[in-house]
Amino acid sequence: MAVKKFILLLCAMMVGLFGRAQNGHEEHAGEHAEVHDPARETPRALLEGMAEAIESQEGEHVLSSFTGVAPRFGLAVQRGLFAEAGVSLDIQRIGYTAASEYLSFGYSNLRPYVAGEMLLSNKLLGGGKAGVEYIRATPVIGMAFGADVSYFSDGAADAVLLTPRLMLSFVRVEVFYGYNFFLRNGLTRWIGHHRFGVSMTLNPRFWRRKNEIYGDYYNSYLEE
Repeated sequence: MAVKKFILLLCAMMVGLFGRAQNGHEEHAGEHAEVHDPARETPRALLEGMAEAIESQEGEHVLSSFTGVAPRFGLAVQRGLFAEAGVSLDIQRIGYTAASEYLSFGYSNLRPYVAGEMLLSNKLLGGGKAGVEYIRATPVIGMAFGADVSYFSDGAADAVLLTPRLMLSFVRVEVFYGYNFFLRNGLTRWIGHHRFGVSMTLNPRFWRRKNEIYGDYYNSYLEE
């Protein structure tokens, strides 16, 4: 029975992420169009919705969902210290999942990105990369994973890397470890197999919306 619930919950998460990513955006259809946002409901209505979800034992409830482009910055150590700057497409959802008597509240983010990266030394070495991350988090901390493909050159030699990564997400900052698989290894003196770093995506709109929803969530319990 527990396995069945887990499968149903996983399916609901995947369908919600990929099937409603575009339809759930917080966009106006016209200048006077109205958008219904469940997160704007009163704390009482929010609490009642959560109670119904718990009674049904299964289901994911999205309170806010939107997509936006945001700048991205980071630092990474892979023998040398590298800095990156780029842009990401953040597909974000904030809500809660009810399964049995447990309630899980948080957010998820599917994030494709492109960035340039440069070695911070007197050595002229730089390149670019493209990748994707998926973050699943509580209000405080979350787990994430992703991968990117990168190209580096110093004008005389080059390297192509495939790097899967595991991350800890702290809302605004991700701390990660990645392992570089060399598809072309002309720069192993400057780039090793292990990559450690931090990255940040600057998305004030998401942080502001998340704080509003979390405030409604906790106030619902304070009113009881």
